[in-house]
Amino acid sequence: MRPRACAAIIRDGKILMVRHQDGKRNYWTLPGGGVTEGESLEQATIREVLEETHLDVSVVKLLFEELYEHGVSYCFLATVKDGKEAKLGIDPEEKNIPHPHRMLQEIGWHSLEKMKDDQQVSKVIEILAL
Repeated sequence: MRPRACAAIIRDGKILMVRHQDGKRNYWTLPGGGVTEGESLEQATIREVLEETHLDVSVVKLLFEELYEHGVSYCFLATVKDGKEAKLGIDPEEKNIPHPHRMLQEIGWHSLEKMKDDQQVSKVIEILAL
């Protein structure tokens, strides 16, 4: 069991998401990943967002917890500190793997309306009353 931390980053009615390719699974999700030993949930969120999006964020508050296949996932509202634009990062465990074969494939801002049926995004919308 490994906790996961992720971030809901919202700007101009859009939410930042990353596309994962995992075997035959291909899906958009909030940036985030596993919490390492000795790391707080907030620290993990900040690190994972930086790795996957090159954005330096501040954690605002915990939005929700949910079960996922390896334990509990914690979703935080986060804001971008420096005004930089997001760009695709890399999972350090996959740095020696060619891009087409990495899990992290793409990054994008998606309208909340378009993603309202996504499990995580729907919870963000409900909790923040967007």
